[in-house]
Amino acid sequence: MKNAISILFIFLFVGNIFAATPKTDIMFVNGTVCDKKNHESLAGVEVRVKGTNIVVYTDFDGNFFLPELPRGNYQLDFNYITYSSSQLVTDNCDHCSTLTVEMNQQ
Repeated sequence: MKNAISILFIFLFVGNIFAATPKTDIMFVNGTVCDKKNHESLAGVEVRVKGTNIVVYTDFDGNFFLPELPRGNYQLDFNYITYSSSQLVTDNCDHCSTLTVEMNQQ
């Protein structure tokens, strides 16, 4: 009986450690990239977080998602063939609303 109580205590203690509040020191950034003139989505746009090695590409519908960035402000660089590069600065948000980036064709 004493072993059963000890084991139960260990499970409850370890469970409370792993059931801690979610991380508040991270943020998520997502958005859509489109052509500024005709508002068509742009697939395959490079989205780079300046000063890091983080690079993602937009999907077929022009959507991108940057998961679990440490909280802070970041400059996002958007590059696509035949379009002028664009830059956007994120704010220090928990879960940013969807960003919309419009790119100009050269």
